[in-house]
Amino acid sequence: MLVLKVAGAFGGFLFSLLVARKFGDDALGRAELFVLAITVGATLLRLGAEGAVVKLFSGWSSTGQYGRIALRFRSWSRPICAVALAVACLGVLAPMDLFLIRLDGWLGWAIGAWVLIGWSGEALRGTGRVGWYALLQPGWWMLLAGIFVVLLGLQPVPALSVTGGVLAVLGMVGAMSLFARQAGKETPELQEGARTDSQTLMQLAGPIWLGSMLHLVLSWTDTALIAAWLEASDVAHYRAAFRLAALLTFTQFAVNALGAPTFGALHAKGDAEALRRAVHRIGWMNTAVALPGLLFLVALGTWLLGFWGPAFAQPHVYQALLILAAGQCFNALCGPVMYLLNMTGGERAGLFILAISAVVQLTAAAFLVPEMGLIGAAWSAALGMLFWNALGVVYIRRQHGFLMISLLNGWWKQR
Repeated sequence: MLVLKVAGAFGGFLFSLLVARKFGDDALGRAELFVLAITVGATLLRLGAEGAVVKLFSGWSSTGQYGRIALRFRSWSRPICAVALAVACLGVLAPMDLFLIRLDGWLGWAIGAWVLIGWSGEALRGTGRVGWYALLQPGWWMLLAGIFVVLLGLQPVPALSVTGGVLAVLGMVGAMSLFARQAGKETPELQEGARTDSQTLMQLAGPIWLGSMLHLVLSWTDTALIAAWLEASDVAHYRAAFRLAALLTFTQFAVNALGAPTFGALHAKGDAEALRRAVHRIGWMNTAVALPGLLFLVALGTWLLGFWGPAFAQPHVYQALLILAAGQCFNALCGPVMYLLNMTGGERAGLFILAISAVVQLTAAAFLVPEMGLIGAAWSAALGMLFWNALGVVYIRRQHGFLMISLLNGWWKQR
């Protein structure tokens, strides 16, 4: 899983560097805004169903209910596919301007594709197929798009749309075939429970959808406001800095995703000490990458930014990189805060924490970006990370009795 994640992250970097070198700063900025629009659109349209299916399928697969998984995935995929097709057709037949972007055929197709990619990927993750899930992440999408740019001479936006379609087909066909292979025979009981299962899916989806939207605010507000106040080239410069800073937490995706089911199982057993040790180990794994990585970016950040082009290595871009890197390092030191909340009955607290953090980041960005540009955007993003991690650490200390910040809960306290 970690190897696939690293390779996927390399794909995102490769695409970003390729676009900047081949087409220029403005083209990269437009491509990043295209990715923003796809991410927001697909998350809105899935309505949290992709997160709910992870919880349901993980429980059913643990008890061997593979026929139930195959049947429900097939039936629930019909409305998901209808939504994907509808947004693709809307982009072709009724193009329109939406805030910073234009919904046209390319964007409609890409949003529809990512509705299906997110749905199939999360369903596969729910049944423990984390390798498939990792292959359906944005890094691999961008790597494939970069290959299309080089081999077929496509522009960045068409390349992203076409490769999104390829991954959507791969994800849906792969999920259908893998689930059907283990399904066995359908029984009357499976058919009779369809309404109850669908109601459960919808009940779970609402809070997950809200949490996903809050995550989007925290992940993309800074970029959106740069696009609103500055130029496409500024978006490109900021996203290059953001990608480098995010390297400090690249292990968290794999490690935390694998640790989440463990948290849920230990919490269900009431084994608080084992839960503390599991969280402790993951926190130190994240820290072991983040702290040296921060020092590396401080020393070589300007040189690394220069790979995108001379304009990326300007002092204000480097300052933004350092601010973002500090925020990501704090994120790593705090460990899997939100994963732990969501897997131990703290979903409502997690939503409340995310809401506060999103308001803080949005307010800070609205004031700082017009005045300070990229540096202001970086400060707003760092504030968002500070709030959601710090508030989560406080809540977990009160509920579970241990401190998650690795440097304050060190190896000398392991037993």
